[in-house]
Amino acid sequence: MLRIENHACIWYNNRNYSAIRRSVMHYHKVPLLRFLNAATEFILLVTVFILAGVLRAFSPIGSQFGMWDVWTFLPVAGLYALANVACYAVEGTYRTLHVKNWGKQLFLVGLTNLAGLALMATVFYTFRVNQLSRLLLVYYYLLSIAVIVGKRFAFDKAADAYVRRNDIASRTLLIGSGELAQRFYAETFRGKSPVSLRYSGYLAPAPCKALPDYRGTVQDLYRVVRDNRIETLVLVQDVQDAAEIRRIMLLADSYHLRVAAVPVYNDFMTARSELDSVGSVRYTDLHLMDTCDIMGVNIVVTDMDKTLRLIEEKLEDWRGKYICVANVHTTVTAHEDPDYQAVQNGAVMALPDGGPLSKYSRQQGYTDAARVTGPDLMKELLRQSATKHYRHYFYGSTQKTLDILRKKVEENYPGAVIAGMYSPPFRPLSPEEDEEVVRRINEAKPDFVWVGLGAPKQERWMAVHEDRVQALMVGVGAAFDYEAGNIRRAPMWMQRHNLEWLYRLMQDPKRLFKRYFVTNTKYLWWTWRQ
Repeated sequence: MLRIENHACIWYNNRNYSAIRRSVMHYHKVPLLRFLNAATEFILLVTVFILAGVLRAFSPIGSQFGMWDVWTFLPVAGLYALANVACYAVEGTYRTLHVKNWGKQLFLVGLTNLAGLALMATVFYTFRVNQLSRLLLVYYYLLSIAVIVGKRFAFDKAADAYVRRNDIASRTLLIGSGELAQRFYAETFRGKSPVSLRYSGYLAPAPCKALPDYRGTVQDLYRVVRDNRIETLVLVQDVQDAAEIRRIMLLADSYHLRVAAVPVYNDFMTARSELDSVGSVRYTDLHLMDTCDIMGVNIVVTDMDKTLRLIEEKLEDWRGKYICVANVHTTVTAHEDPDYQAVQNGAVMALPDGGPLSKYSRQQGYTDAARVTGPDLMKELLRQSATKHYRHYFYGSTQKTLDILRKKVEENYPGAVIAGMYSPPFRPLSPEEDEEVVRRINEAKPDFVWVGLGAPKQERWMAVHEDRVQALMVGVGAAFDYEAGNIRRAPMWMQRHNLEWLYRLMQDPKRLFKRYFVTNTKYLWWTWRQ
């Protein structure tokens, strides 16, 4: 199954796909072209640094600055450019040459370049480099935004021109004129036409004012396909007649057309609902929660509402089980450690705490994938406790943090029942001590055991205690410190743009620099090769 924009489309015939594969919209399947695109922006960024240095050298503002200073800091410019290109890659910039929203593009480039500046400032702070001109960085920031956006605009126009000149886009005919057809047309074709598909009209019992280019009824399909050289049919009928679909498929098979259908139950499907069968009958589980394989870890395709509903439905069945909250660091660690990978995949859910994970899932076609962080999940379940009568046990952190946490929970979540708290010592527990802790937890009869030991320790602890602790265990990392106020979370705009790691890095650069540099680099390299 394949998705176009926000609609689920099931493709029935793949014989004509070779033409569309040649489209530059799908150039990301060729790693060399992706590399050349990224390398172009890297070279442009380094060139812009030299240009900014020229402007700074001749600027009457600021202290004396010569061109020799530019050449001195050229390696720094290379590092800065590399950091920016890496951030662009995380955003998925190099997966296509097509740009849909220029206002959004300008904002994202500006934001990414600002994040690059913050990262470089962190490097300067860590390695005590303070000779670089601040005015030079301002010039560089402004010029780099203009040059990168200008380059992408040029590449976008060149790609569109190439596709149209070579007649690569697939001529697409819609069959249907109801609500589904109108939504499909509005979201897929209206405004700037997509490169991979070219709208060629629709067939329906009668014309529809909301759709252009009425071609007749389904009885005219043969003539319309022949006269307009149609390559793709999309069935978007509110009522889909089996006999009519059979006739369409016979004609499509004769002309080697590609056929897709937007099911009438489209709005109730998950991102990639899986097909099953009983005898000759195929059926779809509309409530199935999908997973996306990221570096060998099965990351759940979900959002906060869906996760909360599933936990409520499955809570009794999941007693004794555990939920992992995955980010780039834990995913890379699991990729390199088979035992830890087995722990992650042994969970009832591995939630996408890290924004890059949910973003990668969306790039793979799971358009409904959203970030679900451990701290936010704990907040939501604490908030629901007054009406759902949930009982909570907190395992981890220091006793001081737990004492503050108790007060904060009582103040912010009235009705939430704290069944117990335990701060383990900074050493392995003896078997006797561990058994005693398990007994205390089970006697408290919690619904949730929140485990705040940090990764990978908390996931290993939960796996060892699977079916021993009679509650749903959830590893939430630093959530205790966030809720207690020991650590401030990143502003919402940074969370929305997957920059929370940068905020944490600026808070504790000495501890987190190596972690983020190593694991993030490995993750970027892995996604690049996909």
